[in-house]
Amino acid sequence: MAIETSELFDTEILVGKGPNSKIFRLHSYILKAFSPYFRTALSIKKDNNNNIIKLKKPNISVEIFDIIIKYLYCGKLIATNDVKTNVDILIAADELRIKNLCSHIEEYLLSNKELLKKNYIFIRNFSFKYAKYTKLSQFCKDAFQKDPSLIFNSKDFTKIKREILLDILIKNNHNLKSIEIYDKIMEWIITQSNELSSDNIKLFIQQFIPYINFKEIEPTDFLKKIKPLRNIFDDKIYSKILEYYSFNHMNGISKIINFDSLLLLSKIIEIAETNNCSTNTINLYNFKLLIRGSQNGFNYKTFHEFCDNKGPTITIAKIKGVDEFIGGYNPNNWGSSNNWTKKSFIFSLNQNNLINSIISKEIHNDSKKSNYIGSCGPEFGSDLILLLSNNENNNKGRCCRNNYEKRIRNNDETEFEIEEYEVFRVYKNFY
Repeated sequence: MAIETSELFDTEILVGKGPNSKIFRLHSYILKAFSPYFRTALSIKKDNNNNIIKLKKPNISVEIFDIIIKYLYCGKLIATNDVKTNVDILIAADELRIKNLCSHIEEYLLSNKELLKKNYIFIRNFSFKYAKYTKLSQFCKDAFQKDPSLIFNSKDFTKIKREILLDILIKNNHNLKSIEIYDKIMEWIITQSNELSSDNIKLFIQQFIPYINFKEIEPTDFLKKIKPLRNIFDDKIYSKILEYYSFNHMNGISKIINFDSLLLLSKIIEIAETNNCSTNTINLYNFKLLIRGSQNGFNYKTFHEFCDNKGPTITIAKIKGVDEFIGGYNPNNWGSSNNWTKKSFIFSLNQNNLINSIISKEIHNDSKKSNYIGSCGPEFGSDLILLLSNNENNNKGRCCRNNYEKRIRNNDETEFEIEEYEVFRVYKNFY
């Protein structure tokens, strides 16, 4: 075969660059027959010394040019399952204006649509640049419209433009779980890290965080995938993530107050325990239910059975007949005579406007002793007591201003009926 023996060749084409180059000895009449590009390029005077036409193609690789030449000489395309190689053949054939080969490659690429989907970003970028390959362009449009998540699953996902990624997240038109979206975003950001400063990385992350529902992320995923990257998050962003994550399993744990109220109490506990008034704290506290009146009864003996010697607790109560939610924080064990400390506080929550809630700190006096009452429920000095008598139908409470800085109810010293109450053990996150 002439291509193998190079017999009677009249053309030398130097393909590639440097050590990755090769001289192909070919026949101008074959090249001109199939390629308008070669008809023009080879219509030059032959070298006077050896009567050979010489041409250089440094922008085409030896591998790709070899495939194209074999196609021209033999009429067969050497099939490959590598999408990028096939696209490189198409680009080279397009430059050499070998129309039949271009059509053949386009159809060959479209014969394996699943493979194209795995390389979606690469094919999408190619179709934008070479819009004349309308079948590939239409495939990209149709595939994305049907399943936008294929962008996340593409091998070339990290090469996607930031604007496209944000657009997908804003429209929320994907079928991935929150942790999968997080993985993909972090994969994308980390690949850009060589070109970005640490501050710019944090700014990039800040754009994407609102589109991840951290409440859906499991604790094991948080510890394995989010916590190790703590340092690349801005403190405010990481604090916000903890707000979502720390309470993902607590959403709905209280039948009395809502998620935002639980979060507020967690922050107030942080301030009380650390004397840190920063609103950007990342040391949030979690709550574990110890007792609920509607489930365990309103007997004070039951309260002590479930709650004594369990460490710090928060008590929450709803007053019957009105939209009032009161309670208190005990940083020590119930069942001890030392319940009062400067970390204690009582509160009244306004769930419609949490800013208007009342937080009343204990007025600490070292000479003062707590009058621990073993025959009632939670008691915070004489300022807030849930009586919880032996009579299950006598669920009374009482408030007054005595040992805490503010009164939390207008109806001071008037007994009220408790509709529901809950006591939670308070423990600190170490994330």
